Amino acid sequence: MSVPLWTEQFCIRTHEADMNGLARLDALFCCFQEAAGHHAQNLGVGRKELHRQGCFWVLSRCRMQIDRYPTWGQDIVVRTWPRGVKRLFALRDFQFLSVDGELLGTGVSAWLILDQDKHRPMRPDPFLQDIPPTNEAPVAGNVLDKQSNRLDLKELRRFAVRYSDLDVNRHVNNAAYVRWILDSFDAKKHDRFHIASIRIDYLSETILGESIAVLAQTEDQEGGQSMLGVRPETAQQVFQAEITWQGHLEKTTLNPHLKNMPTR
Repeated sequence: MSVPLWTEQFCIRTHEADMNGLARLDALFCCFQEAAGHHAQNLGVGRKELHRQGCFWVLSRCRMQIDRYPTWGQDIVVRTWPRGVKRLFALRDFQFLSVDGELLGTGVSAWLILDQDKHRPMRPDPFLQDIPPTNEAPVAGNVLDKQSNRLDLKELRRFAVRYSDLDVNRHVNNAAYVRWILDSFDAKKHDRFHIASIRIDYLSETILGESIAVLAQTEDQEGGQSMLGVRPETAQQVFQAEITWQGHLEKTTLNPHLKNMPTR
């Protein structure tokens, strides 16, 4: 039976935690993506159903706000629901909660349905016309407006697209771009700060063997930083992001039990 609002529980596993015992941001993207996929399947518009109709889902834009990062071994709950259609985008909201109901974070996402042959966007309305409505209040945040172009960006690091970065559509998975952002900063940065919010737009498909340069502006006084992923040879943009850094002690207390947990 189709349900308008989906809830799914996840455990932050060893390989999803960082060196401070907190869930990595890319792991939270994976949890949300997994829950969204399961809900789409429940609603009759999952991967298999769209594949039979010659198309597939891709995440186009996402904004995520993390108020408190879950810790290694913690169970969390993802709540997610469709918000409707705007132009070519199917909107989906989500929340991260502890099993006790504490709100850990929220997000807004915009998805596209692409034709399998030419990878061109298709209108989502015919696919979603039977989706049951919800009474959930929309999550704050806008992902429909394009991000402004940034100047004076400096290259931080280059990444070669690996086999493990790819998803079932044979292009780089959305969480891999987030992992590249995290990997563009050193351990000292991550020891002192975490990313409290991110807005990321996926602009171009990236495939195995390509080289992608990650660029960034200097962090502003509020902790904001603009980032860009480009193909170095052509300067073609593949993703654009706005992140906000926050000191660990401002909103997050590092896992007090980490020092007592076994080494794996």
